[in-house]
Amino acid sequence: MEEAQNQSQGFTQGNSQPQENKVSFPTVGEQKKNGGAKTLLIVGILVLIGVLGYVIYKSASGGDNEEVLSEPTPYENMAAEEEPTVSPSTTPVASPSAKIDKEKIKIQIQNGTGITGEAAYLQNLLKDLGYTNITVGNSSTQNATDTEVSFSSSLSSEVSTEINTKLTSVYQSVEKTSSTSTSYDVIIITGLRKGATVKPTATSTATPTATPAD
Repeated sequence: MEEAQNQSQGFTQGNSQPQENKVSFPTVGEQKKNGGAKTLLIVGILVLIGVLGYVIYKSASGGDNEEVLSEPTPYENMAAEEEPTVSPSTTPVASPSAKIDKEKIKIQIQNGTGITGEAAYLQNLLKDLGYTNITVGNSSTQNATDTEVSFSSSLSSEVSTEINTKLTSVYQSVEKTSSTSTSYDVIIITGLRKGATVKPTATSTATPTATPAD
């Protein structure tokens, strides 16, 4: 009987021991589970902060880029400044003389005053204008006061106007005529320059003749 009671008590004590362990001591698995949840929560907060910071930075930098792109670049400004604005009234027009080969125009200058060097003087003036095909000589008239110039009918009006303007600026009087010469495009017989006087001509003196004596 006592043996049966002891067994009953022993069985009771054996069953009560596991009940005390479950209530008093938490298991190691529960501690790991709680620590992992905290770690995940911290990581999630850090990720959220990083995402918000990146969004704020992009929005701020994106506004700056839009302002910079809205301004014209220095290259665009330079191209706008270098583009000339040409109105129809200011369009440069090439001078007619630039289209003419002046070296092919044949000119003859005759000294009509009898003053030495007058033909060569006019030759140098016309060379300065670009006319180089010039011959000089003396006219049959050596006491001319007016300058005579004749132009070929095939000569351009630009050339005749240029030469005639030069002559009128140098000589006292200029007479313009049409030329019939086939050898020269322009023939000029020089007269007196402005401020010049006619070259005095030599006068012959009578030689006394001896009279026979009576």
